[in-house]
Amino acid sequence: MSERRARRRPGENRERLIEAGLIEFGLFGYHGASTAAVARRADVPQPHVYASFRTKQELFLACFAAARAAIAAAPDEGLPERSCRLMLQAYAASGDPELREALSGDLAALREALGERRLGALLLEAARSLSEGSAAG
Repeated sequence: MSERRARRRPGENRERLIEAGLIEFGLFGYHGASTAAVARRADVPQPHVYASFRTKQELFLACFAAARAAIAAAPDEGLPERSCRLMLQAYAASGDPELREALSGDLAALREALGERRLGALLLEAARSLSEGSAAG
């Protein structure tokens, strides 16, 4: 007989999915990540993905918003790696007609808030992280 996991508090699955999505989308991009992989990483049954988010796009945009908030709150020298990777992937995904409208305004606002130099450093660090094959969150 398998052991039952403890009941989670309301909203915990959603939080876990966003944290897992930051990693999966950050590593594999919007089109390369699957909701099944996000669910596995979050230790949440896949049907719960769609109970928390209507679509994969909605999950990606929630992860993007979380990454943007984490970057805005971080000191210059302490940018969170998973958020940086997700931001790089958001720039890549912004060319997709499905996501262009949803991302373009927020990416422009991020560029203005951070400045060209800090944004460039963030994207360079994200690219370095991906090229080194880092799967750590």
